[in-house]
Amino acid sequence: MSGMPNKILLLLICSLLLALPARAEQLAEFLTRVESHAAGVHAFSCDFRQERTLAIFAKPVVFSGKLYLARPDRLRWEFTKPIASLLILDGKSGRRCGEGSPASEFNLERDPVMRLVAGQMRTWTGGNYRDLQGEFTLELKSGPALVLKPRKEGLAAFLNRIEVLFDAASLQPTRVEIHEEGGDRTVIAFTGYQLNPELSAELFSACRVKP
Repeated sequence: MSGMPNKILLLLICSLLLALPARAEQLAEFLTRVESHAAGVHAFSCDFRQERTLAIFAKPVVFSGKLYLARPDRLRWEFTKPIASLLILDGKSGRRCGEGSPASEFNLERDPVMRLVAGQMRTWTGGNYRDLQGEFTLELKSGPALVLKPRKEGLAAFLNRIEVLFDAASLQPTRVEIHEEGGDRTVIAFTGYQLNPELSAELFSACRVKP
């Protein structure tokens, strides 16, 4: 009987090792499906609701607005409530606009913070999750959902994980949760997708919020 616990432990270790290749295959298959669906979408628009929860405040801060994307690298992130503001990405350049304030321009090659923000946004909306595997570990969960955890200490110092929930049919993201170290959290819900609409070039240049 004394050897029984060791045998049970060995069986558990073996089962875990056998499960790793299966999980890796399931993840790779899912990423391929996401990329395949994304390849058929050259543009889309959707509504979003962003809820920012800070550990020091009792109630979350809620924003809402509209998102427009035109592949390969154009994105318009438009906040309409409670305050109108706008972020436009066009290639390697971008613009930030606020209600009643002049627009400010930035270059992604020279702005590491905005480069990280732009990279995350384009990944969520473009389906290129394999591109993040150098910075994050990826785990597939039921939903389907992906859990991204930072590999490097610098990023892990302020970011705990990112969870992306997908629509089972279209494989478009329906919810993104950003969990920070310290308990702060941002949750973004995407609804009302319109796939492959005709989007004007002005959407990605005009620094004003649509009525």
